[in-house]
Amino acid sequence: MNIILIGMMGSGKSSVGRALARRMAFNFFDTDEMIEEMQGLSIGKIFELYGEKHFRNLEVDLVEKLSSVRDAVISTGGGIVMNPVNTMMLKNLGHVVYLKGSIQQLLSHLDGETANRPMLKDNTIEVLLRVRAPLYASTAHLTVEIDNKTIEEVAEEISAEFL
Repeated sequence: MNIILIGMMGSGKSSVGRALARRMAFNFFDTDEMIEEMQGLSIGKIFELYGEKHFRNLEVDLVEKLSSVRDAVISTGGGIVMNPVNTMMLKNLGHVVYLKGSIQQLLSHLDGETANRPMLKDNTIEVLLRVRAPLYASTAHLTVEIDNKTIEEVAEEISAEFL
């Protein structure tokens, strides 16, 4: 069984993913970190040099490679749901969990980090959320509200669903 975390930047996918993987004794994979490692470039640099379309294609290739993993928690990039191929593959890969937060919560988690987020160069988090929220909701098997919860509380809520 795999658990795949989706949601907006700032929803805590990586932090919750690590806590959840520890709690369930699963492996942990972070797709953004894996792409950076494989490309030898930061995500910001990949966007700058090659554009969003290239980055989204890298995500598709990586999700295909992850299709053979088992007993893993996989944290995804916030825009992974923008490609319908990814959403289909994620649903087949395991239980997809949407970490849903209010704009205020997301912004508080991103405090000081927005300069490192290529999708925020030309958009606001409100615009991105308006486009992505329906995609997160339709991809997810489970939605977990993150507002006013600690990382451990969110991880506990998710693990309770699958243990």
